[in-house]
Order: sequence, then C-alpha cells, then structure tokens
Amino acid sequence: MVWNLSDLCLLCVQQNLDKYPDIGSSLPTHYKEVLVDRLACHDRYVPEQIAHISSNLFSSRLRHICFDRCDQINDKVLQLLGNSKASFESIVLKNLNFVSDAGVQAVTERQNALVILHMKYLPLITQKSLTSISSPVLSTFKLRHTHQVSKSWCSQAVLQDFFARNPNIKTLKIDTETENIPVIARGLTSSLNELAISFQSVTDSLIEVLAECCPNLQRLDLNGAKLVGKESLIKLFQACTQLLELDLGYCSRLAAAPENEALWTLPQSLTSLSLCGMMMPDEKILVECITRLPHVRKLKLCGVPALSDSSLAQIVEKIGHQLTSVNLSGVYAQEISDEGLESVAKYCTNLEALHISLLKNITGISLRPIFADAQRAAKIKTLCINSRLMDISVLDQVMCSCPNLDVLDMSGLACVTNEMLISLADHSPNLTQIYLKGCKQVTDAGVCYLSGICPLKCLGLSGIHTLTDKSIFCLASSCPHLEEVYLNGCACVSPVAVQYLKDRCLRRLRVKHNIPNASPNQLMAKNLDTGEFCRADLL
Repeated sequence: MVWNLSDLCLLCVQQNLDKYPDIGSSLPTHYKEVLVDRLACHDRYVPEQIAHISSNLFSSRLRHICFDRCDQINDKVLQLLGNSKASFESIVLKNLNFVSDAGVQAVTERQNALVILHMKYLPLITQKSLTSISSPVLSTFKLRHTHQVSKSWCSQAVLQDFFARNPNIKTLKIDTETENIPVIARGLTSSLNELAISFQSVTDSLIEVLAECCPNLQRLDLNGAKLVGKESLIKLFQACTQLLELDLGYCSRLAAAPENEALWTLPQSLTSLSLCGMMMPDEKILVECITRLPHVRKLKLCGVPALSDSSLAQIVEKIGHQLTSVNLSGVYAQEISDEGLESVAKYCTNLEALHISLLKNITGISLRPIFADAQRAAKIKTLCINSRLMDISVLDQVMCSCPNLDVLDMSGLACVTNEMLISLADHSPNLTQIYLKGCKQVTDAGVCYLSGICPLKCLGLSGIHTLTDKSIFCLASSCPHLEEVYLNGCACVSPVAVQYLKDRCLRRLRVKHNIPNASPNQLMAKNLDTGEFCRADLL
C-alpha cells in the first residue's frame, strides 16, 4: 500500500502542530475533525498544546467528534470543546478514565441536533450525565460498561425524564436492570427499532411489554435469555412483524418441547437469525423453522446438536440460493462433515461469508465448486476456515480465486506458507483483516509482502516465533490504517519496533504483545545499503 498524500500531510501537521500558529484558518472542517481525533489517538493533548488546539481546531463548524483511549482527554478538554459552540451530529466518548459528569454535560448541553451519542468505559460518570442530553433527533444512544453503570445505576425517574427529552431514539444499547424494560418500551414506543441490554434475567412478562409497546422493533438480541419461553415469544413475533435481525443464542428454554414450538412462529420478515448454542436435538423443528423464512440471508447455527449433514442439506436445498452468510463454526457440530459442506457448495450460490471454524471432521474438499467458479468466488468477502484438517489444495485455491476477500481467518493451520500469503496478496488486494495465529511456517517474507499490497486494518500473528522487527517496520511503512495487531509470543519482535508502529499508524493502534522471554537488548535497524532490516545489537 502507498500512503495518501492527504494522510502524509496531516501526519506532518499533527507531529508539528506548534509550528503552524494559524492552522485553523487554513483547514476545512473535515480535516479539523480528523486532526482532533488523531491528536487524541497519539496522546498529543499535552498541557502546552491545549490552548493551541482549542483556538485552531475547536471550531463552531465541527459536527463529528470521537475520543477513544486517551487519558489526556478530561473535563477541561471537553469544556473547551463545548465552549466552541459547535452543533454536533455525533459524539463518541470511549475509554476515557478522567472524564466525569461535568465533562459529558459540557459537551452535550444544548446539542439539539445530536443524532448519535456513544459513551463506553467512562468510569467516573453517574446518572447526572443523562440530565444534559436533549435532542429531538437523537437516533442512536449507547451507554455501556462504565464502572458506575451497575445494574441499579440509573433510577426509573431519570430514565423516564431522559426518554421524554429524547423520544425518537431508534437504537438503544444500555447497561440497565431488566426491570427497566417497561420504562424503555413505554418511553420510546414505536420509535424503537433496536434494543440491546443484558437479557439474561428477562422474564416472559417483560417480553410481553416489548410486544405490546414496540411493534416496530427490527433488531433484537436475546442471546442468553434463558428464562424466556414459548408464549411470550409468540406474542412478540406476532406483534413485531418488521423484525429483521434476531439472536436467540443460548435461550435454553427453547431447546425442548413444547417450548421449541415458538420457533415455528418466527417472523417471516427476518433476514438474519442466530440459534448459536441452542441445545436443541429436534432436527425436524430446526429445518422447518428456518426453511419457512422467505427473506433470511444470514444464518448462525454454531453448536446446535440438531445440525447434521442431513438437516443442513435439507435447509440449504430449500433456501440456500438466498443465503449470503452461513456460520457453522463450533465444537458441538461434530456431525458436520465434508458431505454436509457439499450441499452448501451445491445450493448456496450467493455466499459472501462462510464460517467453518473448529469443525473437527472436515477437509473442505467439497467446497471446491465455490472457488472454482470465478463468479461465485468473486462474491466471497469473509472466510473463517481454521479447521485443523483443512486440505492444502483447497487453501491454495482460496488464495488465488477470491478478488474481493476482506476477512480471512486461518488461525492454527500449520500448513499455511509464505507462498500462500504472496498468492493471496496478488489475488485479493482488498484484504483488510487476516488472522494467522500459530501458522508457524509464516515468516517475515510473507507478512512483508502482504503488508505491501493489502490495506490491512486487523492482523493476528500471535504464536509465530520467527517474526522479527522487519515485519513490524514493513507494516509501519505500508499500513497506516492498521487498528489491531496481535503479537503474543512473538519474542523476536521488540517493544521499540511496536512503539514505532503505534506512532506511524494514523489512529490509535491496539496491540497485544506479551513476550516473557524476549531479549531486553534486541534492536532492529535498516541497512541503508541493502534496504533490509537486521539485528543491530548483534553487529
């Protein structure tokens, strides 16, 4: 990959901000927003820069702000941002350890054009933060995983007042007691499209309140709702006729008769269904509940005992042509074999995503028709194929047949080689995520070639002991948009190189790099004569 000129210019500005005393008058609003974000990603909100940043970048024209994992962002910074009189459309505040109610209130007060507000991992805030939020157009509100947001964090009165001031929320993701579901349902009624809270202790009566008050629900995650049964779900499905995405994973009451009869009443509007971890043995109900859905596009059937070669074949024979994503991963699906995957290859002609991780008995040979057909292979964007018996000839075919591949997981496959990665880079230049954990034949040569061509954002390299700083420097030179990299166990990669990679990436880079046996004196450097990176501490 080659850096964009605009990114190079912005990188130069953010590293030398104090040398541009009047930069605010020269930058369009979009680039001010980018700089405000990237300065936080690289911890440049130091005291001596705050005034300069505030006067040049905190403009009344700002519309979008995102602060994530920067301890320099505190109440003072948010108060300065609030003083800019900007009318924000989206505010994202995540992993900020020194932001309290005062900071949140300063940046959200009088923001009546706010459409999106995300707050996550803010340990100091309390329910007071909600009192300043008032926007008739607020559509998406997320408040998750703050230390103060315990199950009893927010009183019903505060929630009622919050929904009265923000009555048009469509997507709500919040940590709260399930007993507050009636407050949510009656406060948002028909405007609510998506609800995500912890449903583990939700009861039938609370599901019935949702059915009564929120007929326009489109996305509902009931994963782990072990107390929910047939009668309440039937009422929900009959009332919410526009439901598009439904997760019933680990809803244990539905595993056996007569409770599993609720699955026969699933809304025909569904486009995505997850039954992950539902310990249901009845193959007939599994087949019938899925095949009666005329619009379903995505299926997640991980760890369902009723899923076998036979039931899978019956499902895909009827609706395989409409499926774009099939997830069969999971250790409980031991009955799935290459015979079952053969039916997937035969009938699922429009697949964009396929997950077959942790299937013990498959080699993937029966999937060859997907990758041998150029038209079908071009549709594939996501592949998770880290089953330990994967045939090397199938992997070779995958490497050269999927031009639009975006995500690839081959973790644990010892047969993966540098030659495969080189072929993959040449034939899948749009790849952004690849996971190679434990692929021990991979070396610097494969990673460097891949990084030079593909716009990588997430990279899993844990357990590859042969990798050195050469790979890290190549990533730093070629992948400015890298967001996550996993290097646990890579003892030949130095912390110095990792820090250099963090400094070079445009946004905050999340790195996992635990190396208990690393050499403390290891140092890599570039040989200016050959262009190669080598161990300088050995010279």
